[in-house]
Amino acid sequence: MPSPSLLTEGGVFAYPSRDAVNQLIAAQGILSQGNVWWVRPINGSDINNGLSPATAFATLAAAQNAAVANQNDVVLLCAENNTASGTTNYQSDVLIWAKNLVHLIGINSNPTFGQRSRVALAAASTTSNELFRLSGNGCKISGIEFFMGVASANPIGCMNVTGQRNHIIGCQIAGMGATTNDISGAYSLAITGGAENVFEDCAIGQNTVQLGAGTSNSVILFASGATRNIFKRCIVQLNTSSATACLFLRAVAGSMDRFQYFIDTIFENVVQSGSTTLTHGMAVAASGSPSGGIVLAGTTGMVGASGWNTTNAGNIYAVGGPQPTGASWGLAAAVTG
Repeated sequence: MPSPSLLTEGGVFAYPSRDAVNQLIAAQGILSQGNVWWVRPINGSDINNGLSPATAFATLAAAQNAAVANQNDVVLLCAENNTASGTTNYQSDVLIWAKNLVHLIGINSNPTFGQRSRVALAAASTTSNELFRLSGNGCKISGIEFFMGVASANPIGCMNVTGQRNHIIGCQIAGMGATTNDISGAYSLAITGGAENVFEDCAIGQNTVQLGAGTSNSVILFASGATRNIFKRCIVQLNTSSATACLFLRAVAGSMDRFQYFIDTIFENVVQSGSTTLTHGMAVAASGSPSGGIVLAGTTGMVGASGWNTTNAGNIYAVGGPQPTGASWGLAAAVTG
């Protein structure tokens, strides 16, 4: 059977056959007994039924409202333009993805950075919430750029995961995308009660806006109840003018239950004029109750930092190397000669 096409010969979106839709969904790694909901931020409308490209919704909120929990419904967010403003579903407040087993798939070329299936805060937004809250369980989120950057000191973060057993693949999760967002406690990704989630081939953070004014910022924040979360082949990035203000990861006391795994993951503080090397890349508190730690495995390493853990609490472990303390295992150095 030929690969499915969403375009007619005249270039007009048409309603593909169910077989064509199933092929498209299967190509994204999902086989589903549920419904397929289409979202086109520029050319859709929330008065539509969302059941075809020609009758797509305009917003993810409408698709989330229409979707049925626990039957593997799939929401397709279609890229529509190569410019951010031409392909983004803008939010005025937090978008809550709350229904179990409802998947969100970006239809685009699947780059690592700046996917054109895009979710961002509207320029006028002054919400004090995060951009996207994943409270549902068993959801697959793939090929989406989540960007939190507005001229306001109120938004606190980009994505907050409170659900369990979700799989986030090939997404960029970028918080603090404007200097006004450089406030104490801000983050790109927070885990707040999130357990057994997998982040795979994701870019977390951003390095186009230099941070450093706010204190206690983090690209990744383990806030509470983080349990057995796994990061595979991710890029965790930042650009900072401070050696201590914004770190790759913070884990407050008692925030981890058992271990969090980082496999083949790069932590990169951009090395350029005006940037500052981090004294330590992480601040992982001594184990409280519950207790837990960080496991580094594979080719995981850190660029632009002189040490791993500012607390030196002994709860970051390296598989295949000594326990990271100070200027030791996995810290990159410039190659000369």
